[in-house]
Formats: sequence, structure tokens, C-alpha cells
Amino acid sequence: MVLICNASWLPDPPADTSAWWFYGFMIAAVIVMGIAKSGFGGGIGILAVPLVANALPPDETGRALGIMLPILIVADLFAVYQHRGQQSWRHMRPALGGAVIGIALGTLLLFLLVGSGDAASKDRVASVLSVLVGSICLLMVAVQVYRMCGGKVPTLPGNKPTGVSVGAAAGLTSMLAHAAGPIMSIYWLDQKLGKRLLTGSLVLYFLLVNSAKLPSYVALNWITFETLKQSALFALFVPIGSLLGIVMHHRIPEKPFTVVMYAGAAVAGGWLIIKVVV
Repeated sequence: MVLICNASWLPDPPADTSAWWFYGFMIAAVIVMGIAKSGFGGGIGILAVPLVANALPPDETGRALGIMLPILIVADLFAVYQHRGQQSWRHMRPALGGAVIGIALGTLLLFLLVGSGDAASKDRVASVLSVLVGSICLLMVAVQVYRMCGGKVPTLPGNKPTGVSVGAAAGLTSMLAHAAGPIMSIYWLDQKLGKRLLTGSLVLYFLLVNSAKLPSYVALNWITFETLKQSALFALFVPIGSLLGIVMHHRIPEKPFTVVMYAGAAVAGGWLIIKVVV
């Protein structure tokens, strides 16, 4: 790690940010994401987003999302290969149609927030975005914890209109915070997909959704040459997380591991909000 932090060829961490802090959070986030994608279908990967956002100042939350998106796609590719042939297209098709709607709405909302204004206005927007990302993470964690404690989330029918609606909600949430894994996990769990089919469907679904988000993130200037250099560096840690995820998928009980990951996501998401408010 000392060599990593001192290497002159590495992208510089943001101003006023410790190299240890920046690289430590980023590497941890990427490994967690690889574990989530390959081992558990992506739901616990919600922890990765606030970890990355906490590696950067509050006014760079958009940059954090931009750095993360190409890494997500790399992790998705690994996971899709590992779970190839284990998808339910009957469930995926309406959800993908809805995701297009959600991504379009998210793009419009982000352009309205980010696309104009003076420096002070953009600082306020950055704070709003940081609080929004943290709040979405906390909400998704709260829903999952409620279910894990025996709470009943209303069961939705498995018809096409519902699939489109849930897919739209997932597309919008994914566009704003890369945090839609729990939405699709909960919905498809109710459709009685087996563990392997659920995991395979989730990873392919989010590969397609994340790829569709790329043009919007480039247009928002959240993905630039500099962020791509950082994404390429940290993507080197995706295989480590992916291999760990495959091992954990077969050897570690999902529930206790999920509890730990959601607790971490709640702390990291809450800290995103605290950094702005305090």
C-alpha cells in the first residue's frame, strides 16, 4: 500500500484529501462491489457507493458516481460471465423497458440540478446530491433490515405493467445513486426466482442498465479522462472481489454477511449526510 500511495504514475487524490483515505476507501469499495456482484447479486453492493463518496469531498459526489460507473460495468462483466446462462428473460424484459424510462427521468432531473447556475448554486447542488445519495442508501438499507426482521413488504404482482414500474424505479434510483440493487432484489425474490437464477438475472440486468447510463454521465461531465484513469486503476481490484464473492456464495451464510454489509452502508450513507449538514 505504501508503494501504491507513493507511486508517481497514480492519479492524484482530490485536494485536501489524504492519499491513504482516498485509496483506502476506493479499494475497499471496489472489493465490496465485486463480492456483491459475483456472490450475492449486487444488493449488498450498496455499501460501495457511500464508501466512494466518502473518499471525496462533499462537493464531488457527482465525480464519485462517475468514477464508480465504469468499475461497476467491469464488475458486472465478471459477474455475468460467472453466472452465464442463469437469467430469466421473462422477468428481465419488462424491467429493462422500465429502466429506460427511469434513466431518462433521472437524466432530466440531474441536468436540471447540475446543468446551470453560478459557483454558489453548484455548491448547493453538490450538497443536495450528497444528501440525496446518502438518503437513498439509508432508505434502501431500512427496507432491507425491515424485511430481514420479519416485516412484510407488500407483494407486487408479477405482470408486465408492474415489472415496467419497478424497472423504472430501479432505473431512476440507479441513475441518481447506483443503489437500485435492493429494489430489484426484493421484487424478483417475490417472484420466487431461485438463488442462482435471481443472481444471474440481477447481474445481467445491471450490466445493461449501467451501460445505458454512460452517455448521461459523460454529458454531465461526471466521467472525464481524469475519472477514467482513476476508474481503470481501481478496476484492477474487481477480480479480487469477484473471486471472494464466488467463494462466499458457496461457503458463507448470506444473512450474517448481509447484516454486516448493510450496517456499513447505513454508517457510510449517514456520514455523507452529516458531512453536509454539520
